[in-house]
Amino acid sequence: MSNGNSSKSSSKQSTKKITTAKEVKETKSVPITVQLNILKVLINERPLIPLLRILKKNKELHTRELLITMGSWGYGQSLMKKATNLGLIERKVKKEKSPGRGKPRIYNSLTNKGRDVVGLADKVVYTK
Repeated sequence: MSNGNSSKSSSKQSTKKITTAKEVKETKSVPITVQLNILKVLINERPLIPLLRILKKNKELHTRELLITMGSWGYGQSLMKKATNLGLIERKVKKEKSPGRGKPRIYNSLTNKGRDVVGLADKVVYTK
């Protein structure tokens, strides 16, 4: 008999509080004004966002440093070319102080359009 009573009392205690729609706090939406071409780049060229974020953090990196930081060589170079063609990255040849062997380094930095794209990506919390 005691087993039957304990199950009835436990079922009364296990009532859960259900949150209704009135109790849930509403979040306000904030309008974001964006140029259409920046939005198109953000949507269509999503793989470029990590590359742009690296350049945003570091301001300017030469190509080898950038590819090492990305952890990608072949695919990274194709992303760099695409970003350059879209006008998101600017590449400048800078001569080294000491004359050395090989080619001069090419430094990569964000353009204003690239800053706008990565800024919008950060606003909308655009992740992989």
